[in-house]
Amino acid sequence: MPQPLAPLERRRAENIFFTTTAVLMLLIVLVGFAPSYFLKGAVFAPLPSLLVHLHGAVFSSWIILFVVQSSLISAGNYRLHRKLGVLGGVLAVLMVILGTITPFGTLRRAAVLPSFFTPASFLIGNLLGIWLTGAIIAVAIWQRRNSRVHKRLMYVANVTLMGPALSRMISFIPFVTRHPIVAVLVVPAALLAGLLGLDLYTWRRPLLVTVIGVAIYFAFDPLSDVVIQTHLAQQITLWAQHHP
Repeated sequence: MPQPLAPLERRRAENIFFTTTAVLMLLIVLVGFAPSYFLKGAVFAPLPSLLVHLHGAVFSSWIILFVVQSSLISAGNYRLHRKLGVLGGVLAVLMVILGTITPFGTLRRAAVLPSFFTPASFLIGNLLGIWLTGAIIAVAIWQRRNSRVHKRLMYVANVTLMGPALSRMISFIPFVTRHPIVAVLVVPAALLAGLLGLDLYTWRRPLLVTVIGVAIYFAFDPLSDVVIQTHLAQQITLWAQHHP
């Protein structure tokens, strides 16, 4: 059986991979939200409410911090990485809170949803999605002293956050409009395949944390579809639409 790369080579390969893909995820967010947020002034954009402004600012800060943190590890600045990790924990909590509250406001003001959403799939899907992301980040923070596990869980958590940006590209990028599966399936699958490829290259085998993370990601949509169809989910959606 082929032996894993030497520690120095493995660390170099991982640094290149995680820093490059962090920048790629930032670019996905910038492009996806360019028409509705970044090109309209970001924090100065004419958004519907203060809550939406806070949501945009916190989630944008998170992905920027993800790039910074990956770059700090590549540069060997572990001390600053750990200090900024406290900020990351605060942002993660805020993301879960705002990601839970904001979809209710969207339905309450009867905002026009993308055509592939029903009110229930938008609300419940967003709630389950941000709770899943928060749970993965929480485990990643718990495992922060295990760099192999920590980095891979943070990576998977950020892949789960790409959906909203990718889905928005369907409305203004012609190729993606014609082939929406590229946005909703191919790009996330490619990001996760890249992580598996990294494991095979550096460790000569898929790591258990990667296998579990990828399995959870692809199991999420079928399981959330089941939840969305439940009576409770429909009642919560009706309450969100009509509660003053």
